[in-house]
Amino acid sequence: MNPRPRPVQDRTTKTRQKIFEGAIEVLARGGVAGVTHRAVADTGGVSLAATTYHFDSKSEILTHVSRTLLSGYLETFRHLQARVVAGTETGLGALDDLVLRVVLNAIGRERTRSLAWCELILHGGREAEGRILAQDWYAELDKIWLSIGRHLDPSATQREASAAVDLSIGLTLLFHPLDLGRETAVQLFRGALVPEDLAVPGLAGEGAPAASGSASGPAVARYREARARIVAAAIDVLVERGRMAVSYRSVAERAGLVRSGPAYYFPSIGTLLEVAQHALLARTTGRYLATLESLPPESLDEAGLADLSTTLYFREILEHGQENIGFYAICATAAQTPALRPALMAALVDQHRAWSRLLAVVGQGGPHRAAALRLQALLAGKTIRAVATGADTALLARARDDFAIAIRGAGPGRAGI
Repeated sequence: MNPRPRPVQDRTTKTRQKIFEGAIEVLARGGVAGVTHRAVADTGGVSLAATTYHFDSKSEILTHVSRTLLSGYLETFRHLQARVVAGTETGLGALDDLVLRVVLNAIGRERTRSLAWCELILHGGREAEGRILAQDWYAELDKIWLSIGRHLDPSATQREASAAVDLSIGLTLLFHPLDLGRETAVQLFRGALVPEDLAVPGLAGEGAPAASGSASGPAVARYREARARIVAAAIDVLVERGRMAVSYRSVAERAGLVRSGPAYYFPSIGTLLEVAQHALLARTTGRYLATLESLPPESLDEAGLADLSTTLYFREILEHGQENIGFYAICATAAQTPALRPALMAALVDQHRAWSRLLAVVGQGGPHRAAALRLQALLAGKTIRAVATGADTALLARARDDFAIAIRGAGPGRAGI
């Protein structure tokens, strides 16, 4: 007979679980930069001494939470895999069904854990240790999804399974800030609704702090130049360290100003952060749209659109990888910050319209109504995988074929990619 666990061991397990749950809540609410021993202790319902006893540093907490959360997701999918193999799982007829289930769980009952995952996977892309952890996690997840896919359809390939993983992650990141109900999410997924249907007329630009007036002159020019330099510095801090790291001190140091300098232009750090987030959204979206609109639509065919999609993907991860970490972190932030949603919704709608126009040109009989959103989400998911794991040669090499397959599957009779 196995002996009972000793009380000390039992208390240790329970305490570490409380710390884990507390860290998950803090991550979902305030991001990586908001994780401190005190914040985790208060949220997890343990003493500050308990967190410092079990974890020497914030870095150790993040490592523990990352490994525990990622391994927990893998274990959940392994259980699903076992049920599919045993023939006891219902409701899954194809990988597309699995994508929908994962997305609905992520924005529904698993919302807090999903937001924490978003923060951790994006933050991990900033450091070698985090990228290695993400590489191992994605590799194992791809294997599990392939096994599930082949039990649903023996002809399923690893490429299709990996693309389904990327699609589910991309849709999750795009759906989180929209605060969708379950039925609305299903309708978007199936094409009964498109993002434009959710947008309020005149939405674009709402929520963004107003620019200074139309006055001109040397003094006004100097004011605007200094303000722009502060915003650029705030964006750098936001991208490199997260929103909670944006402070008067960190921004002043990056901008080369005295500590009180930013306060002269921005009365609160919240105002500065809001301006920086809107500016980052506008910059990233503008670059994204400029690439999609760089060729006349009438000159495109399916192959040309696959090339254009690949060009956008390469540019974003190779030239602007860190900035994309910041952009998708804002998507997660907007799930908890309603003030950011109008500008983010406007950005997502603009992207969707661009994809819709291009697919309408190359498609035969017009694209399926869900096709543009799915291609948009596939690009998002692939970008997140690349910045989280490091863009290795194999990942880059298969990108064009993935986009080409998605574009070929975007016809009016196809519901999935």
